[in-house]
Amino acid sequence: MLPIGETTGGNNRLLDFKKNIIFISLILSLSAACSHAGTDKNGISQFSDNTDDYKGVSLFSFLNPYPVVKSFFTNMDPVGFNEALGDSLSQAPRTDNLGTIRALESAMLQSRTSVQTLSLGLADVIEKMQTSNPAAYSSIQPVFEKIRHYKKPVVRNLMPLGANQLLIEYNTKTANQVATSIHDTADILVDPDTVDTLHDIEDFLYKGLRKNTTFRTGVENLLGGFFAPSLLTDRSLKEGFISLVYDFGEMMYKAAGFEDQMTPQTSFKNFIINAENFFTANTTSPAEPSANEYSTNAAYNNPGGGLKPAELRTMLQDLFVSIKSLIFPGGEVSVNLLKETAKNAYFLDFMRNSSGSSQTFKDLLQLDGDGRNRQTDIESRPVSALESLFLVITIGNNFGYRWNPEGGETVNNALTNSGSVTTGGEITLGDAMFSLGAQIGSSDTFNFKNITELSRKSSKVYRDDTPDTGPASADVYRIGFNTRVLSVLETPSRGEALPITDTSTGSATLNESAFDKLYNKTIPWMLDWVVKVTLEGYGPYYSQTNGVGQPIAPDGSLLKYQPSWNTSQYYVQIVPRTGMTASTRLGCDPNPNGTPVTNAATAIETECRIYLGGYQEGATNPASANPGATKGFYAIVETVSAPILVSSAEEAFYKNLQWLLYEKRFVAILPVRAKLSATVTYEEALFITAIGNGVMGMMNLSPNCGPLNSGPDCLTYNGTWNKKGTKVKDYSSAGTGLQDLSNEPGDSAFLVEGWGYGLAGDENLQVTAVYSALFPLLIPNPETSMGMIPPVISQNAGVIKQLGFLGPTDTSPAQVTTNWDKRNRLTPFIVALAKAMGDDAKIPANRAAGKNPYKVLTDLSELFSRPYIFYGRDTTYPKYFPGANATEKISNAPTKGSNIDETTEAPLFLQLRTVGVATGFRNPSATVVEYKASKNYRTLLSVLIEGTSTPTSTDRNRMTDGPLDLLSKTDILSGLIKFTTNLGDPAKADARNKVMDGLAGILGQTKLWSDCGGEANFQTNCPNQFAIDEGIDWLVYRIADKYDDRPRNDLYDPLWVKVDDLVRRIRDYVSRSSGWSLVKSLDFLLDLLLDIQLTAAEITNTLDLLSSLFYVGDVTDPNNSALDTRTYTVSDIVTTSLPPVLDSMAPYGRNLYATGYQLGKPGSFFSFLEKNANMSSEYSVEELFENTKVLLRSDMIQTSLMDNRAFLYSAGTLIGLFGDIYERGRRFSGSDAFFYDNWNNGQPSSTYWDDLNAIFSLR
Repeated sequence: MLPIGETTGGNNRLLDFKKNIIFISLILSLSAACSHAGTDKNGISQFSDNTDDYKGVSLFSFLNPYPVVKSFFTNMDPVGFNEALGDSLSQAPRTDNLGTIRALESAMLQSRTSVQTLSLGLADVIEKMQTSNPAAYSSIQPVFEKIRHYKKPVVRNLMPLGANQLLIEYNTKTANQVATSIHDTADILVDPDTVDTLHDIEDFLYKGLRKNTTFRTGVENLLGGFFAPSLLTDRSLKEGFISLVYDFGEMMYKAAGFEDQMTPQTSFKNFIINAENFFTANTTSPAEPSANEYSTNAAYNNPGGGLKPAELRTMLQDLFVSIKSLIFPGGEVSVNLLKETAKNAYFLDFMRNSSGSSQTFKDLLQLDGDGRNRQTDIESRPVSALESLFLVITIGNNFGYRWNPEGGETVNNALTNSGSVTTGGEITLGDAMFSLGAQIGSSDTFNFKNITELSRKSSKVYRDDTPDTGPASADVYRIGFNTRVLSVLETPSRGEALPITDTSTGSATLNESAFDKLYNKTIPWMLDWVVKVTLEGYGPYYSQTNGVGQPIAPDGSLLKYQPSWNTSQYYVQIVPRTGMTASTRLGCDPNPNGTPVTNAATAIETECRIYLGGYQEGATNPASANPGATKGFYAIVETVSAPILVSSAEEAFYKNLQWLLYEKRFVAILPVRAKLSATVTYEEALFITAIGNGVMGMMNLSPNCGPLNSGPDCLTYNGTWNKKGTKVKDYSSAGTGLQDLSNEPGDSAFLVEGWGYGLAGDENLQVTAVYSALFPLLIPNPETSMGMIPPVISQNAGVIKQLGFLGPTDTSPAQVTTNWDKRNRLTPFIVALAKAMGDDAKIPANRAAGKNPYKVLTDLSELFSRPYIFYGRDTTYPKYFPGANATEKISNAPTKGSNIDETTEAPLFLQLRTVGVATGFRNPSATVVEYKASKNYRTLLSVLIEGTSTPTSTDRNRMTDGPLDLLSKTDILSGLIKFTTNLGDPAKADARNKVMDGLAGILGQTKLWSDCGGEANFQTNCPNQFAIDEGIDWLVYRIADKYDDRPRNDLYDPLWVKVDDLVRRIRDYVSRSSGWSLVKSLDFLLDLLLDIQLTAAEITNTLDLLSSLFYVGDVTDPNNSALDTRTYTVSDIVTTSLPPVLDSMAPYGRNLYATGYQLGKPGSFFSFLEKNANMSSEYSVEELFENTKVLLRSDMIQTSLMDNRAFLYSAGTLIGLFGDIYERGRRFSGSDAFFYDNWNNGQPSSTYWDDLNAIFSLR
């Protein structure tokens, strides 16, 4: 046999279970085929012919008492049997055939007791199936019969290795390597840790299949889903599942790093080192002589404010909770989110054959939050785009503060001194003004805080969403510093957020109780808009029509795109000075009381109404006249004038997404009734209109102060588009609408209009004379202002762009085709999940209750933001504290309380550790880099992405050489998305419902210790449920403690060998390309079960039968689990009986490979058996089990005697004699005698050789 294949190299210490498989299969086949003989050492009588009173084991009759077993052989042609066996063995090297014979001899003689114990254990397994649950055993027999008559060879296909792999192993391993690996396998099996693990597995299966009926029902539903009727002909879901498992194994063949420079073994070792260093408390050891980063850095171990630490055990517990909430309804979620996500994803036909998601994931690891390559771009930041995305979600989920508009503080930073300081992710008007740099507090009353508060209390500002129905339908529009910004947006750009601002009256404090508690939050609002434009028809691009040719959205609804729309109507009621002449007063009320005016003296209105755009009208016009129906609002035209048909759903998806990011008009109008100068005594009307093209336009929203960005130019460039450079309107003329809407992607404009009645307050309507005083109030320092969106959000918004197209450049809808290959292929699935969350939130009962399903995502983001997130003092702007100086301590920051002095402490709230956090998380005027996440902290994602720059560094090495990079080089993510999407197929509703209900049932019974009163009380309070903490502890122990003494600077040290072994085991037993892959057997098994079409009852009976292996039921009441006696029969077989057999055969392991290959290759001896060794049709499988049990327990096998009455002794002796003959006899020759030896003259003829020749000769 010539060596083939490549030598694998490296440490081949363990081949583990795969060797076990070889020996089990060869023992069963060769023993059955070759050991039918008695044992007498006197010549020809060695082989009794049953003609005397011989009482020992007889070659041709020892199976007579076991007719079912014997029927496998009685129907075979003996000549064909011998020819097939002889042909196969003759092709193996002589030494290997001899070694195989010696291996069988050793197993039967040296390990005889263990083989007997093994036989008893197997018999016990059969008896357990028969007696523990007799009804299930009886009911399952039809399934066994279906398997018996299956169209494909069952045994061969269930064997987790093929003959070719035996040949590869033979050619690439030495005899010593193979023997050592088998001995090591035996050692592993007898190791106490292995025994405990197997016992734990049996305990889990017993509890899950026998004791916990809810868990058991979940398992039945899960299996029922896999074998649902809709999957019997369509195997795509099964194939998808198998591909996922295969790819996990293939991951271990990949090399980590952007240059493929690191082995999986080294990558995992680095992860263990970093996880231990950053996320577990350590004790000193020779490898770690000092405390680690977690133990010494409060950022990791004590973030404050009830936040959980960045401790590995805690993070894994929280990760479990997040995963569970995707499937198991509870808390903020009332549906199975994963199930609904699958249905939503199926709307998008291109996701049904999803590909490329893994490449996107890889890019998210290599790029930073702004899309720059972290390995090649010197301007890039160390933190990856994937981490940045979660950090930005965490920022958005927490940024939003309540202000103190009532106090008399003169500082710019007066947060509330009553109630909560934070809003829970709802940006307020005060936040926007503070971010712009507006003058909020001052020594006089001329500041924005005072202006807005007086306007709110006046109750003279109105908004009318339906101006055509008359002024009577208008609502008093009370806006204060604590008004939520998203509620101020115009209806077509407000999305799902409710327009409620303030329901109080008069001078009462702003009432926040009726505010939208969900969609005023930045994250839910943003996600809902993405869903609206991509799935629900609010975007202009479409690819489908209904039966009558109308454009429809992916969710099947009619397209809802509005190419043009009007803002609400806004007006402010002003009391002119009493000196206003009747004719001038007539100008603000041309139709008093609905009666035509013929004399100016009849114009007696006490108030004038000033509309948005510089229109005016009296305040008492009845609804029937409604002369204001055509004024006071702006007409908005979107960038796309009409819906556009595109060629595919995928093209529509991405163009709509980019339209939302760069072109959708977001408009906010802020009407204010105020004194627009500190020197005037009368009110005027102020209207601030902000327009952003897309989300990115909103991020850049700021007054245009000219190319020099100087204060004096702000008035000159008022209303000028920041990119296009033209004015949105000529605001100097009264009664005009918007005149120039820019179509530049990401453009924005900020228009300030002030209207009044001149310096004296009694003139004609005109642009306010003190208009120029507003801009120094609004944006006193334009050179440092970054706009109305808080810069810690806007300056990290680059990662939002990555959701559409990856990289640093902007991609408008017109550039989608050009940049097509850079599209983020994970986004459609994220959108499908976001829709599931939104649909759940919008259920009326949930909306009323204020439930927030998006918390699943934000909680996960918070987990992946540790240790960046912390609870600490607000450090923003201590320099504005009266009397403060540059050396003032942070704790003296003046942000809270009406009586601020040098001892006032700043409020505490959640923040992120940005580069410039020391100068304030809310600081509106830092440099861009100061808003970026600091490089000096490591998240769990970070250490999964890459290692450190040096062994002791806290900085990243930017090499993307962690386990997540290995994952990105497989199709696991694409496969998961494809699998989940196809589960959403309406035609597979039966499978989907079963699978999802099953997962929910299983996860619902899997809990944390804390769910059941803590670890000490878990078994008391939840005796039949499962503690995920046990698995988490097992993993954390292996990271935090087990490797403490492993050398950090020598990852090839033998002390790390178990990690090497783990990688090899996964690669060998799970990958598609491995000859040892167990997944091939699983694939065949699933096909078999689909083909035989298991019914729900048969699934139940199968699980009952499986559970019966782990207990002995009470004979009087077998269904009462409280009377069960627990047993560990399977564990005992594997850990007690099998290892000695392996040890005895180990020296001949390589020989077994060679013989096994020749016997098992297609067309060889095993093929002959598959075709001809069939149980007689007169017997049932139930009879086979019974017959086999009796055989295994028979005296012939179990006797301790060493004579011809003992099968093992006799068979082992006979095989040994075969070995002697084969070793010392002559070569095979001749065509008519299998043992023909060409005697020499004078040689004795009465030998074992002659006897065998006489028995087996054709003559």
